[in-house]
Amino acid sequence: MKTYQRERRYLCGRNSRQAQYQEVEIYPLPSRDSLSRALDRENSTPPTFRGTPPAQAAHNAKTARRWFHRLAVTNFNGKDTHTTLTYAADKRPASPEEAWRDFRNFMRHIREKSKAAGLDKSECLAVMEWQEADPAADQKAVAPHFHVLLRCGLSRDEIESCWHRKGVSLGRANADRLQLDKGSLEALANYMMKHPNRKHRYYRSRGIRNPVMPPPRDGRYTRRQIERLATNNALLQDAAYWARRYPGWELNEATAQYNEFLGWSISLKMRRKPRP
Repeated sequence: MKTYQRERRYLCGRNSRQAQYQEVEIYPLPSRDSLSRALDRENSTPPTFRGTPPAQAAHNAKTARRWFHRLAVTNFNGKDTHTTLTYAADKRPASPEEAWRDFRNFMRHIREKSKAAGLDKSECLAVMEWQEADPAADQKAVAPHFHVLLRCGLSRDEIESCWHRKGVSLGRANADRLQLDKGSLEALANYMMKHPNRKHRYYRSRGIRNPVMPPPRDGRYTRRQIERLATNNALLQDAAYWARRYPGWELNEATAQYNEFLGWSISLKMRRKPRP
């Protein structure tokens, strides 16, 4: 199949200049006439995954983790918190809907305290994890709890005090400052989405921004270039090469993946070089 190579960038920051982290996807697409290619350039996505149902499920989980990670890095930094909300045994909700009602009340308390203190509006990205026991599938029960990435000006003690129902504590709340590794929150994001087979529901507040996605570029790489890089790990991991391709950025990680229908693709994770 004749293909061409597309480069798609995800700049994680409030705007492209402030972004301190980016991901680059270089992937093949089936060749189409030049007019059709120009029309789909703005809003195109990588080609649809093709494979067995288990492979499709694994691919979907990986795609969800990647997007969640990009949202996390785009909207949060070391001044923000990762807050874990757990229930006391006698306060456990009867349904997911009731649990989310408790979470919405938690965020309402956060907003009220922030407003009273004259602070900016808080924003969050939250995941609920809950798993009922299923002996047939060898799955253990997991008590309902929330992981919350939270941006607000309240202290850790003030944040933790908001986890209550009509003034009665619901259990334990623990707020910790975020720790970025090479400009990324990947480890934490993967931890929050670590079990794709459990019931995860994730919530984003209205002010959460998507990463900046410049228009994709075609023709920067050839199929032969990508194949040469993907099949030679020394070349793939050559930080100096990628720094020349993307001035002002340095390599965190480079990976390659082969698709039997279209060929090789490359994924890059990069952080902005410190400015003098």
